[in-house]
Amino acid sequence: MTPSTKPVTRLSSAWVRDQGMRAVVVTITGSVIELRAKGRRQTEMVDIATLYFQAVKARVMAAKATKRKARRTK
Repeated sequence: MTPSTKPVTRLSSAWVRDQGMRAVVVTITGSVIELRAKGRRQTEMVDIATLYFQAVKARVMAAKATKRKARRTK
């Protein structure tokens, strides 16, 4: 795979409500993802490793909840 050393900016298909409905602009630079509403200057930055950890944590919590629910119904 190609490393992400240069910033790459793309217009995503996601929409957010920020002074009206606006598309989300995504910029990937190294290990950081920058998100902003199209036409706005305020950016939100997320470290990719942190984002990955949160996704794994959410998946594990959902699996535990499913197991708990299955145990209760028996």
